[in-house]
Amino acid sequence: MIDRKALGILILFCLATTAAAIWRLSLLADWTQLPIVTPSGPGTRNSLVLFVPPLSLLFMIAIGLVMNWLFSGPDEAIQARQRRSRLLLLGSGVMAALAQAFVISRSLHHGLWLNPETVARAVVGVGGILTMIYGNVVPKLPTVSKRIAALNLDPWQSARSRRLAGWMTVGLGLAMINAAVLLPLRAMAPTTLALCAVYYGTFIWHFARLKREPSPLP
Repeated sequence: MIDRKALGILILFCLATTAAAIWRLSLLADWTQLPIVTPSGPGTRNSLVLFVPPLSLLFMIAIGLVMNWLFSGPDEAIQARQRRSRLLLLGSGVMAALAQAFVISRSLHHGLWLNPETVARAVVGVGGILTMIYGNVVPKLPTVSKRIAALNLDPWQSARSRRLAGWMTVGLGLAMINAAVLLPLRAMAPTTLALCAVYYGTFIWHFARLKREPSPLP
């Protein structure tokens, strides 16, 4: 979920990174190729890489707005969830903006003293830390009702769902940190995506199982 303050900041980040991508494209002789300096020497990448940060920010904004619509009350519980989600959203937004700045600066032959592999590992590692922090918060989140009746759980089911979600979120964050430290650079992104797929698949399976189980509550 996302509150107005976090939404406004993410929109500004999205607009700024989009403007920066368009500005960098306007300087290229070939709009399809972005010059980049790698540890092995000069090279090029598809210039669409410039739009990965703004698209990731747009995705976060869209998910936050969908969640805002889905949850219908009570208002105090919704506001508490929005406050506790703010750190993860804003931290992810800052990392996306910094990643954009790093790619553009390297393409302009600035910041060459920064090791791209170290930066990539730091981004994944910090993302893992933010995920673990949010995972510790998830079990404490208040229960909220949803506009789609089939997605509603009773208090006992909701507590079990949030407890498992908290454990899985902490585990996902820990796995991201381990991937940043131990895995080869090329394996980090596929591994992180696979972990996210397992995370969401497990959550959906557990939710469906809870809906089938009889609740001890009257």
